[in-house]
Amino acid sequence: MILLDVLDKDLVKVPLTASDKQGIITELVEVVANAKGYSTQQFEDMLEAVLNRESLGSTGIGNGIAIPHAKTNVVKQVTMVVGISRFPVDFASPDGQKSRIFFLVLAPSSAASAHVELLASIARTCTSNVFRRMLESAKDKDEVVRLFME
Repeated sequence: MILLDVLDKDLVKVPLTASDKQGIITELVEVVANAKGYSTQQFEDMLEAVLNRESLGSTGIGNGIAIPHAKTNVVKQVTMVVGISRFPVDFASPDGQKSRIFFLVLAPSSAASAHVELLASIARTCTSNVFRRMLESAKDKDEVVRLFME
């Protein structure tokens, strides 16, 4: 599974407005819940799963990118939200850089291999400094989707 397999314009938010790690994660989960019509309980279950995973170790991967993720059977297929923040947020990345580009990945328990493949695809896609700068300066969700499609 690659990033383009799950890229959905309805699951892109530019700009994110939260200014801390928990706020960013909450905002990304809200994007999924609102776009897919999940109930308040389902939203809370997804949020709890992501926060529990984050408590095991930061999902900041460096170079201004964080990939909060979790397995939850609320979702029936691997789902990804892309969010871009105008302000750097501390995700305790190994390189010490704050993050501005966020990928929330949710997967059902039955999709463990696809989940790992997507995480690897995101990391590979974002290796270019130029590409990351273009994402950080994207004005809206259409521009983010266009950048990935190119």
